[in-house]
Amino acid sequence: MRTIICGAGDVGYSIADKLSKENFEVTVIDDSEEKLSKVSENLDVKTIRGIPSLPSVLLDAGAKDCEILIAVTKSDETNMVTCQIGHSLFNIPKKIARIRQQDYLKDQWENLYNNNNFPIDAIISPEQEVAKSLYRRLISPGTIDMLELSEKKLKLIGLKCEDNFSHAGMTVRELSQKFPDYLANIMFIFRGDKKFTVNSSTKIEKNDSIFLVVETDNLTDVLSEFGHQELQAKKAVIIGGGNIGLSLAQLIEKSDTYIKTELIEYNKERAEFLASNLENVTVTNGDGLDNQILEEVNISEAGYCISVTEDDEVNILSSLLAKRAGALVSLTLINNGNYSSLLTNIGVDMTVDPKIITISKILEKVRGVKIRNDYSIGDGFGEVIEADIQPDSTLCNKNLKELNLPKGIRIGSILRDKKVIIPNSQTVFKENDDVVFFAETNCIKTLEKLLSKV
Repeated sequence: MRTIICGAGDVGYSIADKLSKENFEVTVIDDSEEKLSKVSENLDVKTIRGIPSLPSVLLDAGAKDCEILIAVTKSDETNMVTCQIGHSLFNIPKKIARIRQQDYLKDQWENLYNNNNFPIDAIISPEQEVAKSLYRRLISPGTIDMLELSEKKLKLIGLKCEDNFSHAGMTVRELSQKFPDYLANIMFIFRGDKKFTVNSSTKIEKNDSIFLVVETDNLTDVLSEFGHQELQAKKAVIIGGGNIGLSLAQLIEKSDTYIKTELIEYNKERAEFLASNLENVTVTNGDGLDNQILEEVNISEAGYCISVTEDDEVNILSSLLAKRAGALVSLTLINNGNYSSLLTNIGVDMTVDPKIITISKILEKVRGVKIRNDYSIGDGFGEVIEADIQPDSTLCNKNLKELNLPKGIRIGSILRDKKVIIPNSQTVFKENDDVVFFAETNCIKTLEKLLSKV
């Protein structure tokens, strides 16, 4: 599939890397020779130097035969105009744009994005997606990650098997037999530096970080069996009042969680803006690295400290200070993925990488089959994909035993007629089943073929 990616930054590079490995025909456009050199040296893709929104540059990149245009430059306006040019001059079927400026995304302007105005098929707002990810973790105590699936009847959760996990040494099959009434299915495990897809004979060990799908009604019981009985936080402190901090505060305000929320913002003018736009959040103008400010917001009473400034170092240090002052859990925004593996050893509980979240949302829109959700896991390890079974696909009317799936693909669950099914080898896939899969990166193309028309 011919794809043009406009912007060779971290997100553009990562998308090009993923798609090229799945045999997409990728061309990357950027006006930076340095960024394009990195792409050329490491990826099997074509590069074009130039401004992506210029018709001549798009033409040189193969826009006449392009099927997907992904605009992820640093400029919202460039991304929007690029999609317009791609539509008006080259009739590119699918156009995806990253847009950060929140004013473009207000509900009152939703009619702006159609074929008569700005013909953008999918808009990705990293700040909003990151805020949603943080909020999901905030309302799921005991988890290290959480994603709602299958019309909110299922949750994908990540959790750590702590020292009080009493079922260590049991296999996946033995756990299923011990708790037959729980609609839950373990999909993959992170164990130290190792990441692997499970099978029925995989043993669960203490300190494993496991990822599973679980019916929402069974969530509390399953968490308890894995040693997690944390209560929902009554107070949260957000450090950083940019678009992410504001979006997260608004999500908390609109929810029925009753979490008392305080927000610290260094810039006085921005703090005043936040105070005038938030009704139930207390805004403090100050430095999140100042112990006096942390005392002023009673950080010791906080269940969560969420550091989301634009500076990784500030986020890390403020998280550590908050933990030392008594905050129970730290959630830390990290743009430099190289930091992530180091932070748990120094006291940071959970990190969020905007790049990974943005890539997941873009991949969700790129897939050729009918995808409901696509979630990247473990820095390139694989993807959780929720998709509908089409009547003319390879999967339809077959069971797992007949399909003989590779070890890198695991079926988590099926939603059929509003009921959750945890599949076994005899379970037959039916038309319109809503299925949650996990596929290691080298198996994604295989899964796409299984989901596509025969």
